[in-house]
Amino acid sequence: MPTATIPTATRIGYSVAETGINAVETLLRLYLLIFYTDAVGLAPGWAGLAVALGLCWDAVTDPLMGYLSDRWYSRLGGRRPFLLLGGLLLAISVYFLFSPPFLETTVAKFAYLLAGFLFLNTAMTILSVPHMAMAAEMTVEPDERSALFAIRFACGNIGAILGAGLPGFFASGESLQPIDQQLAMNEMSLWLAVIVCGTAGCAWVATAKQSMHRVATHVELKQSLIQVWRNPTFRPLLLAYIVATFGVAINGALALYYYRYRLLLEEQEVQLILVVFMLVLTLSLVGWVLLSRKLGKLRPLLLGVSLLGFFSCVTYPFFPPGNLWVPLFVGGVLLGSCVGSVVLLDSLLTDVIDYDQVRTGVQRSGVYFGVWRLGAKTARALAVAGAGLLLEVIGFVPNTVQSAEVSEALAWLFGPGVGVFLVLAALLLWPYRFDDDKQRQVRRILQRKELLAAQAP
Repeated sequence: MPTATIPTATRIGYSVAETGINAVETLLRLYLLIFYTDAVGLAPGWAGLAVALGLCWDAVTDPLMGYLSDRWYSRLGGRRPFLLLGGLLLAISVYFLFSPPFLETTVAKFAYLLAGFLFLNTAMTILSVPHMAMAAEMTVEPDERSALFAIRFACGNIGAILGAGLPGFFASGESLQPIDQQLAMNEMSLWLAVIVCGTAGCAWVATAKQSMHRVATHVELKQSLIQVWRNPTFRPLLLAYIVATFGVAINGALALYYYRYRLLLEEQEVQLILVVFMLVLTLSLVGWVLLSRKLGKLRPLLLGVSLLGFFSCVTYPFFPPGNLWVPLFVGGVLLGSCVGSVVLLDSLLTDVIDYDQVRTGVQRSGVYFGVWRLGAKTARALAVAGAGLLLEVIGFVPNTVQSAEVSEALAWLFGPGVGVFLVLAALLLWPYRFDDDKQRQVRRILQRKELLAAQAP
């Protein structure tokens, strides 16, 4: 049975796995596309296609992994063994992906990127889906869940800082040649592999008591997916999440192109903006969690996502090239503080899972988080493929100063091209009616059922 209060050591130990996971996720979102276009020499359209295919594979495997972890049981705990296996495979795959051999042809470069990314996404699924699903089983208390997700999100942002900053740390030159970029990423990926193994191991140790008494479910996958789709509180939340993720994925895919080729910033200046953004985001989590305790989760979420979308539309196209301080303050501080509101989306999802358990009598958090990630990965696949094609359409040429037309196109793609999807996500959530009162009612019913089950002979 989930506990009311989670020990602090368990909270932190569970959450620290997100450091390794998000370090890899951030590295992929920011650097994978530009690494293979600028350093490896693969055309943007082909690179975007390979990444999109890898994400589509990831999207399909997420629900399958969730279903497997729902049914899995061993003496080591229901979902815990996947933390060790996934952590090891993810460490190996990230090193493999960012350490390509010398490849001459487009076909060879495309095949290596596709194979490496398929391997990495399989490993990421094995680790991250069971890890996410464990959160719904650790407590049913709303404040505990918000605090747990805030700690997990904070650990994830430490990972994001590592994923954004480590490449710049290992890249010592101001304008590295492609071979120097490859060597720097090769060395960086080795250290990141160590971080992934260590953080996954910490989560495995810390969650021993939380996972040992979980009961595996035996509902067929098709039936589970049907029940998930029939949950009226899940569909609108998933749609808004997919739309927002599409915008965020465009942002991640084009960020380095925008800062390097539109704003003409040096590598160290780009790293400073990214690190400040992640630090502000992490610090803002405390404020968003406190605000959710007073106003509920939905209203702060709507506020944060709306502001993020609006300011993305009206600021990024007008930043002056060569100026560090304007994007550092507006992009790093102002928008970074808005992104922290996104932590409330995952917390809302756990309440939706509780409603499904009350409605059907089955705990299927693994399938829910699998479908959740399927939606996100599908959106990312479309966004990255689209970003790669758009770079070719606008005439982008790697490792050279861009024309005025290309520079202007990058600004509008990175600004309104991202912000419009965030505003649309907020509009989709506006009529959402699974509010705090209904969430509390669901939790009371669930707690009463669990109490009766515990008292039964």
